[in-house]
Amino acid sequence: MWVGKRGALEIFSSILSSLADAELKKTHITYKSNLDSRLACKYINALMELNLVSKSKKDQSFYIITSKGRDFLKQYDGLIRMIEFHV
Repeated sequence: MWVGKRGALEIFSSILSSLADAELKKTHITYKSNLDSRLACKYINALMELNLVSKSKKDQSFYIITSKGRDFLKQYDGLIRMIEFHV
């Protein structure tokens, strides 16, 4: 992919990908997405405002990907594959 700093969309994708298989606490999202805790909070809050991520109803300390988040991730991955194919 690209060399250098990640953009917001890449970070969104990383967080959503980490949540695609399991509900996670903020700490685990931070580690899996390779972010510091301050940035992780910022991006998780943005994803929640966009309704791509929500808190688990069973345990509020866990985050889950929403169906809208899964749609975003699928479309983002498709776009990246298309771009990489043509570059």
